[in-house]
Amino acid sequence: MRSRLLCKLALFAAGLLVAIPVVWACGPYLPNWILGPDRLLFEGPIGTFKDEVERLRSGGGPSFKAMQSESSYEAEILEAERADLERALAEHGTWTMLRGKVVENVVRLRQDMAPHQASLGDLLTFGMVKPGPTPSGLTVPKPLLPEFADYLEGAIAYNDGRLNAAVQAWERLRRRPAEQRRFRSTWAAFMIGKARIRTDPDRAVKSFQLTRELASKGFVDSLGLAASSLGWEAWAEAERKRYDRALVLYAQQMRTGDKTAYTSLKLTAPEALAAGPEALAAIARDPEARAILTAYFVSHDPDGGEDWQKALADAGVRDLPGADRLAWAAYLAGDFQGAAAWLDRAQEQSPPSPSSPIFRWVRARLLLRDGKLDEARDLLAGASSELRDLGLGLDEAFWISTETGEISAAPQRAVGEEAVIRLTQRDYTGALDRFLRSGYWLDAAYLAEQVLTLDELKAYVDATWPADLAAKYEPPKGEDAWEPLLVGGYTAPPPERLARDLRDLLGRRLAREGRLADAGAYLKPEHRPELASLGSRLAAGRDGKRPAADRARELFQAACLLRHQGMEITGTVVEPDWALLDGFYEMPWVTNDRDARRENRIVPVTQDETRRAERHRGRPWKRFHYRYRAADLAWDAAKLLPSGDEKAAMLATAGSWIGSRDPEAADRFYKQLVHCCGSTDLGRQADELRWFPEADACAMAPEP
Repeated sequence: MRSRLLCKLALFAAGLLVAIPVVWACGPYLPNWILGPDRLLFEGPIGTFKDEVERLRSGGGPSFKAMQSESSYEAEILEAERADLERALAEHGTWTMLRGKVVENVVRLRQDMAPHQASLGDLLTFGMVKPGPTPSGLTVPKPLLPEFADYLEGAIAYNDGRLNAAVQAWERLRRRPAEQRRFRSTWAAFMIGKARIRTDPDRAVKSFQLTRELASKGFVDSLGLAASSLGWEAWAEAERKRYDRALVLYAQQMRTGDKTAYTSLKLTAPEALAAGPEALAAIARDPEARAILTAYFVSHDPDGGEDWQKALADAGVRDLPGADRLAWAAYLAGDFQGAAAWLDRAQEQSPPSPSSPIFRWVRARLLLRDGKLDEARDLLAGASSELRDLGLGLDEAFWISTETGEISAAPQRAVGEEAVIRLTQRDYTGALDRFLRSGYWLDAAYLAEQVLTLDELKAYVDATWPADLAAKYEPPKGEDAWEPLLVGGYTAPPPERLARDLRDLLGRRLAREGRLADAGAYLKPEHRPELASLGSRLAAGRDGKRPAADRARELFQAACLLRHQGMEITGTVVEPDWALLDGFYEMPWVTNDRDARRENRIVPVTQDETRRAERHRGRPWKRFHYRYRAADLAWDAAKLLPSGDEKAAMLATAGSWIGSRDPEAADRFYKQLVHCCGSTDLGRQADELRWFPEADACAMAPEP
């Protein structure tokens, strides 16, 4: 699992280093913390466009539905042609044997047309070729009912790129009495719209509207063209920069169940936002178009926020549904006064919008800016209980967060913001609880390791995260099993996982502070044997009744355990050791952000928190602090031995543990090695090298 962790983080770090300057050669950048400068707390949040658009569907939609089929478009046409023709011939009373022959001829024609389905007509419609078609030579089979003959004549001409001839054939069909064109009127109206969409957009739009009118009157629509006509009409309107109409039509198409409509909305909304003041003004005046563009805005936080707010003001938009979303959009645009004004209007609506979680969220952020922490905290708590959960797993949430860094409008983000307020109010246990439940493991670990007293942390863990809950967690297996808790603001980790990891953190802290007997009940089971061995060897090494040499060997074995297993049994999750990342990396930018809170004006760090953090930090406050403590134990062990090879081996080994990172701290080991053990082989080598020779007394130390 560790190798997989290293691989994932290294790959991510390699990509990141191209984009941002860092002083480390390699390391992950994980946007999953919230304690930092005021700006870190007040970023975003960004919604999900699909959810926002879906929210607008409550008003209902068209009565007709889009076709839902797994077949190709060509297969759908062929099946509809066959079914409609068989039904029409049966109703007409055509002789059964003749019906089969007629259907067979039409099917053969359709099959001949299929290779050319990406027809010249379509290419002309999209402006991809110039006129100059070569007829295919296909003809309408006989005998055939007139409306089918007219339609197929037009279809052949359209496929050949002869658009005028196609329209003439379809217009002839439309002039027939209603009872003689029940099966192909919608098809003809739809195709006239396609054929004229570039040369005569007004006529095209009317034809698409006629398609829906005919379908609503009972004319056969076996291909779901009424639903498709909404998208084509929207495209025609967008081509004419009438984005207010285009957005509404795409939304209506989406309500029919057409899966392509959402993509069309995503592509059209940014075009509309960049289309200029006139287009924005038209959108602002239309309630449905306004809601859709606002949904896009709060889902993407694009440039153009000021332009959109100005368009709303110029349009005289005031009391309306969706004021909470407009407040959200104003907030994203940095217009906090405008956001407050929209929230006030939301309260004046009938029915009012204050029950909206977004209303509460934006209001909470504005209250925070005014220093009203209690009110903001309560509103965030209410918002978090109503916001829709994104439904992400740990691994999915991790990769989304690292790839986008967006602040999602998810309940976990609101809970994390509430936690920051509680920390500012010195409710340390409450803040820890909310950081945990919102996935902000970096911030939770900081509180658990540095801010809460050990007794406060132990009481909270015992009351909230019992051992039987932790025992229910079953770690995934295999190299792809790594699932980090760095998912703040996106998802809530499983409670059994939180119980396991928080109890392990407590066990490490208990071990760091010398309470080894208590620590065993909290550490992960796989690390308890090493902890027990450490405790027994320390006890033996400190037993003054034992011979000095035995004590020295026990202490040195304890030092070896601490050096090589210290990350697992005493290492800090965050700074200075970064057990979170198995010690492969450190993340100084997280620490720097946390330290930057001293400059905060809205949610500042309190003096009490600072004093607590300084008091509870691990000693020494250096990365891989347990190596220093292991070296201290080895020093104590060596003092119990007379000069000689065994003592020299202990000094050389312990000095090498810290010598590469901290030569100044290791210098005493070097000097003692040369001074007291200069006659040994290791002592002479140290004198020649002016530093430590290669040695590993842990592997060769005799048992006491």
